[in-house]
Amino acid sequence: MSDATVSIGVFDNAGYTRAVLDLTMRLAEVIFAAGAGAEDATAAMEAITRAYGLKGTEANVTHTIIALTHEDPGTHESITRSRNVKYRSLNYGKLTATSELIAELIENPIDVADARKALATIVSARPQVTALWRRLGWSLVGAGAAVLIGGGLTVLVAAFIATFFIDLITTALDRRQVPVFYQNVVGGAIGPMTAAVVALVDPSANPSLVVIATIIMLLAGVTTFGAVHDTLSGFYLTGTARMMEALLITGGLVTGVAGASLLLARFGLVLRVNGNVALTFADVAALLAASVVIVVGFALAVQVPWRAYWVVCLLGALAEILYLGGTSAGFGLVWSSAAAAVGVGLAAALTSRVVRTPPLVIVVTALVPLVPGLTLFSGLLQLSDGNIDGVLSMLTAGAVAVALAAGAILAQYLVQFVWGPARRLQRRFVGPLMALPVRLSRSPGKRI
Repeated sequence: MSDATVSIGVFDNAGYTRAVLDLTMRLAEVIFAAGAGAEDATAAMEAITRAYGLKGTEANVTHTIIALTHEDPGTHESITRSRNVKYRSLNYGKLTATSELIAELIENPIDVADARKALATIVSARPQVTALWRRLGWSLVGAGAAVLIGGGLTVLVAAFIATFFIDLITTALDRRQVPVFYQNVVGGAIGPMTAAVVALVDPSANPSLVVIATIIMLLAGVTTFGAVHDTLSGFYLTGTARMMEALLITGGLVTGVAGASLLLARFGLVLRVNGNVALTFADVAALLAASVVIVVGFALAVQVPWRAYWVVCLLGALAEILYLGGTSAGFGLVWSSAAAAVGVGLAAALTSRVVRTPPLVIVVTALVPLVPGLTLFSGLLQLSDGNIDGVLSMLTAGAVAVALAAGAILAQYLVQFVWGPARRLQRRFVGPLMALPVRLSRSPGKRI
């Protein structure tokens, strides 16, 4: 009788461990696929397993592979779970809801079966907005970018229409599992085609601004921030892979734009893509309005929770003001971008508690108008023409991308260090957490 009882107990413990590991993997997979960084996914797995009583669990994220291992302290037998997250897309509504569920499980672990049902409800929930509204959101990003770089009404309307069809076509290609490089080749070719129509309809308009606006829209969703975040947090392989993905997408854009421009030139329509657009305080009202439009459009496209809209709009305008102030004072693109990122990061770390939204969601959305897509594209285009100045443009774009991410991460770390458990977190993680709940107080608590 005693042997039978012992064997049943061992079976139950192993079954409970597997159930907890499976739940943990599912939660980490959702936040990682929705836009969280490797460090946040790792921290979530470790915190959840601790909350459910599993000690000594090892979690790791390597590019698309999420791994979780638990060693039984009594038998020293290991149980390992892994998942391959092949497809990732920004879905900040799902990320926020799952982050809230993780916070609840850390504070008060409920039955594993109930937790899995709660997660299934989040995953299977209807999108916050329909596909049409998400597509219109990307169109707003293009239209706002057109105004931000000095385009008039004709350019604005053309950019809105072009970006609408870019998202429509690239989404259709994605459903047919066309590689992302070719998706962006097609998307990049739509810009010059639309610019040619603008040149025919309104000869006084600058058609090159339409091309630039579509490029900014396509690069807004590139995971440059995540790549830099992962690299600075010590996940070098994951960060490098994400950076290569960003470069691949940009390469597809260059190919599409260059190919379409060459085709149009054969028919006598020569387009000159001019990216030398200076932003000053002269038209600050228009620039702020354009920045807010870009932020709202991006928020619609990636499904930022409604309660956070007013915060991302304010911080988007703040980012533009700080950036314009830095460039007007002669600090250059890189340091101006860093200053804007630090300011937005500090504000996001505090306002995220008010709107119950992860700081990552607020920071990335607010900094979209400052994404260095134009500079990076100009550099690659110059290199394709044999101009060595393209190397400098590419280095500048890379420095701006690093400055945006590093500034926001530094701000988050400072806030957690002053009011939160940054000293304790530093023992286990390199940088601060951006997509998970962190208790901003010195009092003990269960949150990460």
